[in-house]
Amino acid sequence: MEKEYETVGEVAKCKIQVVHYKDMIDGHKLNAVLFEFEARLSYGSDTKSAVLDADEIDGLIASINIIKDKIIPTAAANYTEVNFKSRSGFMAGCFSKKEKWSTFLKLQSYDSNSYVWLEKDDFDKLLPILQSAKAKL
Repeated sequence: MEKEYETVGEVAKCKIQVVHYKDMIDGHKLNAVLFEFEARLSYGSDTKSAVLDADEIDGLIASINIIKDKIIPTAAANYTEVNFKSRSGFMAGCFSKKEKWSTFLKLQSYDSNSYVWLEKDDFDKLLPILQSAKAKL
């Protein structure tokens, strides 16, 4: 198996790459989007990563647009969570915290150290990166 990594951008120290997979025996090709983040831990650091299949990118883009345009501008009366979740457990979303929204990417489903905390405008930065990645799939 050949893997070619093509960097398309970075948001909040999370590197986003398109990975081109090629079976060297039969020539079959697949593409995916890789999110990679170096988590700082009390005993050092650890690289966290998540891979999204090509068919999941449109859902992620649509979800981020909904969160960015319809959810974050509003105030939630109660604690509320809104997120996109991939088949592998990658999440992108937000939750309300005292009438303010906190936004995040979570690269690994069962790993609390795999959160990438985003600033208010980071979804605006992430969208063109995802569009660029989608064009390379």
